[in-house]
Amino acid sequence: MKILVIGASGTIGKAIYEHLKKEYTHIFGAYRNSTTHPVDITDKNNIKALFEKLPKLDAVINAAGTASWKPLSDLTEEDYYIGIKSKLMGQVNVVNIAKEFLNNNGSITLTTGILAEHYEPGAVALSLVNGAIHSFVNAASNELERGIRLNVVAPGAIAGDFPEDKKFAGYFPIPIEEAIKMYSQSLTENITGQILKKY
Repeated sequence: MKILVIGASGTIGKAIYEHLKKEYTHIFGAYRNSTTHPVDITDKNNIKALFEKLPKLDAVINAAGTASWKPLSDLTEEDYYIGIKSKLMGQVNVVNIAKEFLNNNGSITLTTGILAEHYEPGAVALSLVNGAIHSFVNAASNELERGIRLNVVAPGAIAGDFPEDKKFAGYFPIPIEEAIKMYSQSLTENITGQILKKY
């Protein structure tokens, strides 16, 4: 199986990449500052250029994307567009481009998080894009062709990256291993249009 992990230098993306390398022989890790597979998901031409350099893939996992962290009273229209361009349209464009480069019955997995459903101060802009991705996956998964599956993983805060004894959006953080299990489920099980949650 040939798998691309976008965001392979981040907390979740790096853990997924390292885990998959132990199980599969053809794992590609891409991130903004990579010397071998650089990618900026805010630029659809950049995403396409990455796929054009790689062999035909069986799966794509995206763990990249950012948004503004500010109280509602401080958020400007431009602040919202940071997340809309990165975490929302960046992931939408990954899907739109990846579907043309995947083998039949391939898999695409996106990443959101607990903020799609639960409140955390200063995270309004991120909640907005997370919720939008959930709606996108719910709808778009029905229209992908050639048996391509589309799911999204929505974890809580990750222990170690966040204090284990402190709640985030009302929940204690989860071990990274629990997040990896959800990505593996999306990758290997015959499911589509699913929001895989662990808070």
